[in-house]
Amino acid sequence: MNPFSSFLSLLVPLLVTLLLLILLLEQIWYLRRKRNVPGPNILFPFLGNVIPLISNPTKFWQLQAQLSASVGFSVNYVFGRFIVFIRNTELSHLIFANVKPDAFSLIVHPFGKKLFGQRNMIYMFGQDHKDLRRHIAPNFTPKALSTYTQLQQLIIFEHLKSWERLWSTVSPAEPIPLRLLVRDLNLETSQTVFVGTYLSSEARERFKVDYDLFNTGLMKLPFDLPGFAFRKAKLGIERMLKTLTHCAAESKKRMLQGEDPSCLIDFWMQEMVRVTAESKTPPPHSTDEEIGNYLFDFLFAAQDASTSSLLWVV
Repeated sequence: MNPFSSFLSLLVPLLVTLLLLILLLEQIWYLRRKRNVPGPNILFPFLGNVIPLISNPTKFWQLQAQLSASVGFSVNYVFGRFIVFIRNTELSHLIFANVKPDAFSLIVHPFGKKLFGQRNMIYMFGQDHKDLRRHIAPNFTPKALSTYTQLQQLIIFEHLKSWERLWSTVSPAEPIPLRLLVRDLNLETSQTVFVGTYLSSEARERFKVDYDLFNTGLMKLPFDLPGFAFRKAKLGIERMLKTLTHCAAESKKRMLQGEDPSCLIDFWMQEMVRVTAESKTPPPHSTDEEIGNYLFDFLFAAQDASTSSLLWVV
């Protein structure tokens, strides 16, 4: 017999046995963690339930919520990660109160650090996070909030008028999907409140496209290769961060001239300018690039939560 064939005849059963052992250990590892908590009892090898999550995320999370109804939480397994889905409000508060290096850490998305970057506000802890929160406090004073409200009101009225014109051109019996209309409304209010006139009309249109690429990439597997949605999302984020960094730099120049703030980044840069003048050195995490990253966090938070809530309201 050929020596190589003889070697393969011995190796193949060993590899098959090893693979089966790994699959068995994966199931045992999952079931030991799961115990009696509601959740799937059998896993698809290695991938877990990532395919249902990507193919129909709404149904996936609805099922997870149903499983959580009895005890307030449920479990699942996605791409090598053991997931605990929390539905109970008190338990959620307890977890968020213990976000620290030796307890819980925010992930936001399974591949969030690849998309958002390591320096993101989401992943900050300790004194760095406290310092940053202190410096952004002036963004939420009554004066600042009243400025944002005025901007939002003007934009909302314009969009409501455009919706009325749109509805007048279609049959009363024909339904009009609101999701994209509300998304555009929310994106424009967020852009205007956060960076105001520092974002040109052309930049706003490019921003819409890039943000859509980002949203699509969140629901795809992390294949960081040309042509894949995840790569397009990363490139879209890079362009948006570059744009927001430019907005931060322009706002800082304007605040140095003593002009009145007209949007969130102005109130932020006004505080940065004041602290720098008093201490003679810029505060931590105050470079234009870092501010651009934090602005994107604000934008993402505003879009992620507000679009859903606005759809329910409308």
